[in-house]
Amino acid sequence: MKKQSKLVLVWNTKRSPKTFSLSHRQLIGSVVFAVLVIIGAVTIGINAFSNSIYNAKVVRLKKNNSKLVGTMYDLDQRIQQMESELHVLAEKDQALRTYADIPVIDRDVRKLGIGGKYSFQGEELDNLLPDDNVKISELATDLDRLTREIKLERISYEEIYNAIKHRSPQIKSTPSIRPVNTGYISDGYGYRRDPFTGTRQFHYGIDISSPSGTPVYATADGVVRSTNYSSTYGKIIKVDHGYGYSTFYAHLSKMVIKPGDVVMRGQKIAEVGCTGRSTASHLHYEIRQFGINKNPLDYYFTGYIR
Repeated sequence: MKKQSKLVLVWNTKRSPKTFSLSHRQLIGSVVFAVLVIIGAVTIGINAFSNSIYNAKVVRLKKNNSKLVGTMYDLDQRIQQMESELHVLAEKDQALRTYADIPVIDRDVRKLGIGGKYSFQGEELDNLLPDDNVKISELATDLDRLTREIKLERISYEEIYNAIKHRSPQIKSTPSIRPVNTGYISDGYGYRRDPFTGTRQFHYGIDISSPSGTPVYATADGVVRSTNYSSTYGKIIKVDHGYGYSTFYAHLSKMVIKPGDVVMRGQKIAEVGCTGRSTASHLHYEIRQFGINKNPLDYYFTGYIR
């Protein structure tokens, strides 16, 4: 007889075993089929496990990307805030340079700052952000520009410091504070429409609206040159500070000093009023250097009186 491979299955030990015959080829086929089933099951299991890991990674990447976008927006806001603060510093720098009697920095020079321009090489990183409103390359450029401008400010302040520390008497005689601590500027320095005639005229000082009786302070050390009354400016005070500087205070309600008095920066000299040709209570304030009117806003070194 031809030999056959047999696969014996025992269904119940109390009964005779049930058997069926498989040829050698059938047995090999069955084994191959079983192996393929096992491989398929393992493959499906691996794919399911891989998909689970991949999906978890995608969720994590989306979360991190969302954090990245939020961080970039936060950086953009902080850069804008830094630009605003740097603008204030630039204005103070100009006031300090006027205060120290040294040339102001040219606007174009200030924009360029100090140091070589940084070249960003990672423009492809912009594709990481889903929103075109914020770009990594633009943030890098802004940070580089701010770095150069801050470096310029640091060098400028060192120059100002070196100029100031050897000129204490002149500095004390240079107007550098607000003449009043409250109020707002209702008319600035320059051309304006006259509130009475309606004609366009040059305004040689600034008008600071403040309640009547608000203290008026000397903006630098000096000597009171005159105190009198004018139909246009009402009660006025002129102070000579030396070094070519003088200040003019008008529309006062009360004067607490007299000609010849020596005054110090921050000393009360009068009170705000509405005397002369005036539509409301305010202080008219002028600064002159060697007889030439200057914009008082360029001499606001600080908002405090001391």
